[in-house]
Amino acid sequence: LGRTSVYSDLVKDEAGVWRMDYEDMAEKLEREHIRLAIFCSPHNPSGRVWERWEIERAMEVFEAHDCYVISDEIWSDIVYPGHEHVPAQMASDWAREHTIAAYSLSKTFNLAGLVGSYRIIYGDALRDRYLSVSGRTNYNEQNVLSMHALLGAYTDEGRAWVGELLGVLERNCRVMADALRAHEGVDVMVPQGTYMLFADLSGYCERTGLTQKDILHTGWDVGVGWQDGEAFGGPDSVRINVASPLPRIEEAIRRIDAHVLTR
Repeated sequence: LGRTSVYSDLVKDEAGVWRMDYEDMAEKLEREHIRLAIFCSPHNPSGRVWERWEIERAMEVFEAHDCYVISDEIWSDIVYPGHEHVPAQMASDWAREHTIAAYSLSKTFNLAGLVGSYRIIYGDALRDRYLSVSGRTNYNEQNVLSMHALLGAYTDEGRAWVGELLGVLERNCRVMADALRAHEGVDVMVPQGTYMLFADLSGYCERTGLTQKDILHTGWDVGVGWQDGEAFGGPDSVRINVASPLPRIEEAIRRIDAHVLTR
């Protein structure tokens, strides 16, 4: 559509927790005359579940610069104990009227192939603008399978299943994070939500003289399927999906220990 992406990188605080850089966000919104922001909550790939005050402050920045918001909340079901997902539209009256919230079954119930995402839009004017464009194509039409999958997932039985799922995923996150941090120079935060880990290898690379690409490719050579973190703003990082049975996670760790992070 001829649009240009402008990114505001997260920064780590003194405790190693990823935070939004509100000053950087405001400066870029002003300088680039941005009128539409994409907000990720919970955040992929850092695994942050934003606290209410963090979301409220972000919405204040967007409001001050007359910027509409698309809030990607596809991970909102995958939040671990001690944390709570706060929908961006609940941050303020302004946020409710100026935010399009996007949700889907795909991450929680592994149903991406059914194309069942949906949006919540409270503002009448914003909803009219959205429908006037989306209604001109067939890409936004729900199919009968995705409709029944949605209804089936959002039941008491689905809620119970997700409750058990969270226990499995949180354990996997901790097992993998602990294993990676056992290697000097590898830094990774246990996610507060999502089932993605974002491991910073910069210290390991500096210590060993290896590059991130060396480590990434060595992993793939021995069957460790992880992603290059550069596409997510981390040139010396890898992104790891731990939504697998524990024996697979443990096998991946054995291969990493024996063949990849060996120095």
